[in-house]
Amino acid sequence: MSLVLLFVLCLCGAAGAVQPDERQQLLEQERVLRDQEAKLKREQDFLLFQKTMYAADSKYLVLNLSEKTGRLKYKNRVLKKFHFTATKRFSAGTLQPGMLILTKKMEIEKGSHALLFGKSLAVRERGDAAPGKKLNASVVFLTKKDMLSVFFAMEEGASAYVVR
Repeated sequence: MSLVLLFVLCLCGAAGAVQPDERQQLLEQERVLRDQEAKLKREQDFLLFQKTMYAADSKYLVLNLSEKTGRLKYKNRVLKKFHFTATKRFSAGTLQPGMLILTKKMEIEKGSHALLFGKSLAVRERGDAAPGKKLNASVVFLTKKDMLSVFFAMEEGASAYVVR
């Protein structure tokens, strides 16, 4: 009887111990779950942003960093789709995903235009002079046609959302 009890205790102790391989698997699983949680949080923030813009009856921009595309939206409708190019600073990831507010619309001489979103982002036409360089901001370049559409549709105080 005591031999059986000793055998059972040995098996229980061996089953309860975490092996090094199991520990690595658990750590990897924990990292994957944290990544999924962060992704879901970003998606939730974006959906809340869209809901807010829908209720505010306002036009807004959505810039996708990974695809280098943008959309001018009103409520749930896409008014304009466009592609953009960016500075190296922009593609290096210094611009964080999230909401930005349009702080200034600029008409520069020679008929070029720029939109400034605080000190973090400048949207301008290709080949323009330097709005954004002085601010040390990330710069997005649009074609003249796309820039005119976006410039005249957006008002100061309008929002943009940056996604990855």
